Amino acid sequence: MIITRKIQVFVYDTDAAQKKEYIHTLYSWRDLVRRGANMIVAHKFTQQNIRDFVYLKDEIKDKFYVKDILKEGKGMSEQNTTYRLLSEMMKGKVPSDIFSCLNQSVAHTFKETEKAMIVGKASVRSYKNNIPMPFSAKSLSNIHWNEENKRFYFTLFGIPFGVALGRDRSNNQVVIERCISGEYKMCSSSLQIDDTKKKMFLLLCVDIPKKETELIKGKTLFAFLGVFNPITYTTDIKAKNEGDSGMKVFTIGTDEEFNYRRRQIQEAVKRCQINNRYSVGGKGRKRKCQAIERWHDKENNYVDTKLHTYSRMLVDAAVKYKCDTIYLMKQEPREIKAKDDNQKGEPFVLRNWSYFGLKTKIEYKAKQYGIVLKEEKSKDKDIQDEQ
Repeated sequence: MIITRKIQVFVYDTDAAQKKEYIHTLYSWRDLVRRGANMIVAHKFTQQNIRDFVYLKDEIKDKFYVKDILKEGKGMSEQNTTYRLLSEMMKGKVPSDIFSCLNQSVAHTFKETEKAMIVGKASVRSYKNNIPMPFSAKSLSNIHWNEENKRFYFTLFGIPFGVALGRDRSNNQVVIERCISGEYKMCSSSLQIDDTKKKMFLLLCVDIPKKETELIKGKTLFAFLGVFNPITYTTDIKAKNEGDSGMKVFTIGTDEEFNYRRRQIQEAVKRCQINNRYSVGGKGRKRKCQAIERWHDKENNYVDTKLHTYSRMLVDAAVKYKCDTIYLMKQEPREIKAKDDNQKGEPFVLRNWSYFGLKTKIEYKAKQYGIVLKEEKSKDKDIQDEQ
């Protein structure tokens, strides 16, 4: 199972001039990577649709039809065409490992979204300055722990980096230590420069082995998103002191506990928007919207933390009762009933729930233990599948 850890890093060098040069190099690499990624997408799209360009002569369209004009020999493929373009543009300016991984990553993403683009569910992807710079695991070297400074250091393409773990609530130190010891395997990762936060992040991809857990085959944990409780789940464990026919019903969280802080954040943003007209201007929009920007990611971060907590508790429950399947019940009837009944507070709770994010987090946490996640389909979906 491959997971990605977002770890803050910084260029570490005692020489200020050398450090500035390293940072300038990274920014120049990122600019070329962005241009290269957009070029790959443009060429991939053109290669697929060149015969639809009615304003071109037939001989030109035939000339540009990749499969017909590729040279014979080793390494000749459609994917190799974009690699050669990147090589011409970046060779000597960017490490070859970066544009090699970039070609594979962008080509894979384009292939995944190809069907969605044909049916109109997606558009041709474009890349901006926040694009991560990919590299293989072999490029990240000399990872070590400095006892004096209490942090990790490593080298990437000859540039020294330090790791800022902070309070480390995500246990990134343990993950890095296990990568050094060989317990975890590092995979192709990437380096991202965030201009908004003015920070650098290492998007470290790690292959974590599945945890050996004794599960009972065919045993299922049923869970659904509730109105008054974020998650309600049941198992086929018979309740104690309730007779043989009873089943245990468990809840995770409450609507007040989940929405209390979120309502506070939303109200704070609303107050900032109302009072923003009285803010001092003169320096453009950025100066006037400083108060709003402080709340920019707070709600998303809060919800993300809560969903991680709830999903972990649900998966731990499945492991505790040795269930090999988590079955998520459909939510459409509950939402319709909440809106029709117009009960106070219920539409608000449902509107503020991030069900898709919760399902995604449950899925990858369950996969770590070999637990399968299933979701109940609506009747309309079942009919479409039968057709």
